Amino acid sequence: MNSSLLFCSIRKEWVAALPEETVRQRMLFYMINHKGFPASLIAVEQSLKQLPHLTSINRSKVPKRRADIICYAKDSVSGSLLRPLVIIECKSVKLAPAIMNQVVGYNHFVGSKFIAIVNQDEIRTGWYDHVKQDYEFVNYLPSYSELMATM
Repeated sequence: MNSSLLFCSIRKEWVAALPEETVRQRMLFYMINHKGFPASLIAVEQSLKQLPHLTSINRSKVPKRRADIICYAKDSVSGSLLRPLVIIECKSVKLAPAIMNQVVGYNHFVGSKFIAIVNQDEIRTGWYDHVKQDYEFVNYLPSYSELMATM
């Protein structure tokens, strides 16, 4: 095995072990093996234009950006349509307000109930509080079942 490469179990390919990719792969391992996220419902580096819930009209307005990690939930009504549950931005630097703004901006198009930012030392998970009209954050990632219980 080459130490400059990491295997991504979601993309099923070897990727360069860049600092941000290392954070992403650690987060995926943590999500799947410790927090119960189904690997089959996780997308990595997904183009925002390729989100399954967007209509063709919506796609034309979406910027050319990629989300680091999106975990989906099956729609409770149809049982098959996928809806974004959490979008996660991975960084190899200190978490700062600009990073928070980046993931909030992505979520404008993604429409996920939860957002998270993560680096090698921290995880911050947030949701929009309609009363405060701002995001609230906790310093951990809830389990998949905990997030699903809020749907």
